[in-house]
Amino acid sequence: MNPTFSLRKAQPEDGTDFSELFLISAPFFVELFKDDTKRVLKNLFVSPRNLFSFEHVDFAEIDGQIAGMILSYSWETHRREYLRTGRLLFKVLGFKMLRIFRVLLRLNAELGKLAENDYYISNLAVYPKFRGIGIGKLLMEKAEGNAMKIGSRRLILETEESNTVALSLYRKLGFEVVEKFQAKLSKDHILNFCRMIKPLA
Repeated sequence: MNPTFSLRKAQPEDGTDFSELFLISAPFFVELFKDDTKRVLKNLFVSPRNLFSFEHVDFAEIDGQIAGMILSYSWETHRREYLRTGRLLFKVLGFKMLRIFRVLLRLNAELGKLAENDYYISNLAVYPKFRGIGIGKLLMEKAEGNAMKIGSRRLILETEESNTVALSLYRKLGFEVVEKFQAKLSKDHILNFCRMIKPLA
């Protein structure tokens, strides 16, 4: 019997799956937030009008079980919610925010650079046991559909250069690498990213 695939918008009660899937897609967040990582992600997820909010997340389910997620939003959403996201981080972390403030500034200077009418795919992740059956492609097509509905002209994403599986998927879906850059988390931890773009008709 074939499994039943479905897509749905995230709800605030999905915070546990969101944080687990987010860290699959961006494990370096643990380097930033240490033991506070999942608490930070869950707090941002349940809060409206920020770049990690449930409002911007779609889940893929198989037979009613969450299999993967995608976090994506428009350039206008980024412009509108960027500062609020920073304020929420300060609210959750308090003085701990001072320890990572410079690192966050460096990351923000490199990641998520959007022009007018761009649509940003921030994070895509699929649980290991559900990989290889088209969940990632399904979620990417959902994000592309969302972008087309609002008249976006380009899809933008970034992925670590070492993530060859993701790079292969994105290329198959029509993305091209337009830039390679580094993001420094610490003296000993430097991330190498590829920025990829797909024009939309």
